[in-house]
Amino acid sequence: MSTNVHATWGLVLVGLLATGCRDRNGEGEADDDGLDTVDPDDGGGDGVAARCEDSRVGPPLLRRLTRNELQATIEAAFPELLPGWPGVAVGPDPVSKLGFGNDAQTLVVGNQTADELLETAQDAATRLVASGTLEAMLPCAASSPDAGCATELVEQRGAALFRRPLNDEEIARYVEHFDSIASRSDFATGIRWTLVAMMQSPQMVYRSELGQRDGDVYRLDPYEIASSLSYDFAGQPPDEILLARAEAGELQDPAARIEEARRLLATTPGGTVLRRFFREWVGYGEVVGTVRAEEPEFEAVRGSMEEETRRFIDAVVYEDGGGVRELLTAPYTVLNDELAAFYGYGSPGGDFARVERPEQWARGLLAQGSLLAANAHTDASSPTLRGVLVFQRLLCNARLSPPADVPAIGPANVGAQTTRERYELAHAADPSCNVCHRLFDPIGFGFEHFDHVGRYRADESGLPIDATGNMLVDVHADPLTFDGLTELAEVAADAPEVTDCISGLMASYYYGGAGGETCLAEEARDRLVAEEIGLFEYTVQLAGTDHFVQRAAP
Repeated sequence: MSTNVHATWGLVLVGLLATGCRDRNGEGEADDDGLDTVDPDDGGGDGVAARCEDSRVGPPLLRRLTRNELQATIEAAFPELLPGWPGVAVGPDPVSKLGFGNDAQTLVVGNQTADELLETAQDAATRLVASGTLEAMLPCAASSPDAGCATELVEQRGAALFRRPLNDEEIARYVEHFDSIASRSDFATGIRWTLVAMMQSPQMVYRSELGQRDGDVYRLDPYEIASSLSYDFAGQPPDEILLARAEAGELQDPAARIEEARRLLATTPGGTVLRRFFREWVGYGEVVGTVRAEEPEFEAVRGSMEEETRRFIDAVVYEDGGGVRELLTAPYTVLNDELAAFYGYGSPGGDFARVERPEQWARGLLAQGSLLAANAHTDASSPTLRGVLVFQRLLCNARLSPPADVPAIGPANVGAQTTRERYELAHAADPSCNVCHRLFDPIGFGFEHFDHVGRYRADESGLPIDATGNMLVDVHADPLTFDGLTELAEVAADAPEVTDCISGLMASYYYGGAGGETCLAEEARDRLVAEEIGLFEYTVQLAGTDHFVQRAAP
């Protein structure tokens, strides 16, 4: 490839956000194929995939607890609420531009969230001071309902809510609050409003990653580190083991943090946190809401498709300790009998079990029925949607936005018979479309042996399928070529840029966006690219970085 062509590709990637990008589907309807615009310097684009010579540390942060973390924290502090408590009244967490629901920059407390937190605190407190529950929670309420009993509540349950011991000033303030109410009403009412105050406190609602100034950095205190470990790797407040290690001053040691991260990730809550990354990263859960009205069998198996992908990722990451290569090229999937019949291969013999994929059915994550069906149209495959999946989620490129005046094209363009031909006529032949679609349609063509419900097809309505394509991973090199989804997966697995993207996204997810900072775990990313460690171990190693205990001073 000539230097001029290299330069052209570079200008396309860097300058696309300033252009109008046309996108059309081949089913006779205007459609933007889910593309929108992000600023690559604002959490999108390829910034998260950037590599640096040395690891950095991010800025000091206050991280609002996610909805799940809020619920886990209140339940851990007040097990008396269970069973029967409906949970927090807080709405769904806002999603960041990287697609994650735990980013500190999007998890803010506005008026609506403040009202929801108040509703949650009032409901929980009312249940806790009900007759019988109050005495179970606070035995001294039956024998000595006074300020001393309230102090016991504040010290014990406050420490559970705040994930650290309260200082004398905090204790005095809450007890004074109790006294001011109980003196005008009764003990239970005073306790109720004290609980409401504690459950709305910023000390409960936010995770502190501020630290104390020490020269050129801020150093997190032991309880801040313990909370980060527990929420990052288990989605819940620190347990007795973590708190004991915090009190002993052990968590400044990277080896101790890595040990705790490994322990937490092996728990059920830790597995939930790791699985949430993969679900939010590639969106495989979207298949559950995907409708294929003309394919009645699909509705019966779409839930199983979601479960197939979850179990497949578990098999690669947890059971096999695999890395990016294994995730993209594993020759098996995990099926039940219903899915095996739908796909037309495998005999798992009942419940979900590993099944070797037929050679023509491709391999790995990109060949999962959940992704293939969710990234297609109602009655046809979509090279654009599937190409964008790789373009954005495996290469960390910015999402692009079409103009508002996208015209519709018919399902059978003159001279076009296959889906690929329709897309090439609509996109490649139109310079205003091609400026964008040249970046992801050629990737999506590699998926064309799979139809709109994720099943393999040897041909398209009797016509031969051309599944050749290319993928640009480096503006200074030729696009990588492939023929079919198996080769696309292998090409992606061989590309360090893909591993850099995935590792950068995982770091951003586990660090809650890190205040927009990148390059926080370079040594671990090097090891993942070199295939010295797998994705589980890479996640564990994130706990050993300087960023986990330090923050950059402004």
